[in-house]
Amino acid sequence: MRISNQTRRSGSKPNGFMMIELMISMVVLSVGLGGLLILLISAMYTDNRSAGDTTSTMVAEHVLEQITAQGVGADSPPNPPLIITDCAGNALNVNSQRAVLGAGTGGANGGNGAAVTAAGVIDWTQAIGAIPAGYGIQYVACGVGSKQTTYDVRWDVIQMSANSRLTIISARPLGSRQLGGLQFVLPVNLRTID
Repeated sequence: MRISNQTRRSGSKPNGFMMIELMISMVVLSVGLGGLLILLISAMYTDNRSAGDTTSTMVAEHVLEQITAQGVGADSPPNPPLIITDCAGNALNVNSQRAVLGAGTGGANGGNGAAVTAAGVIDWTQAIGAIPAGYGIQYVACGVGSKQTTYDVRWDVIQMSANSRLTIISARPLGSRQLGGLQFVLPVNLRTID
């Protein structure tokens, strides 16, 4: 008696996945999902850091606008210093007095305020206590859900001519570190001439 090819095929080879094939496909799927999870976590940290950079820029712009709104002639004594109130209700003394280029107390690159590097940005190696009074503040910004973040804001004002001044300002979150870590935030540096 002869057995047909159709009967032999169906009887000798089982249909469907074997247990080993199923385990291999589960491992491949879990490795792929693990890689996707790492990408999602990395994207969340990057988004959070970008939000900190944006807020640092906004805080620096706010203080810069307050200084430049005074005008060049309004910054000389005996006019009182500008007072800015942050979201925590702190009244912050903001000094915008200018100095002739190279003649200020802010460092080798001039100005009255925080030290400026040769590249024209605020020198963050200067200790907060070494900044002249009124040229550095701890500004509290309020966020979503009453979350408060304190920013270290520093600036320098340099007289360029009798009718113009250069204001250099920099801000970063107070808890950020200069090197490494998840809280690494570069300081925002802004400059304007008025």
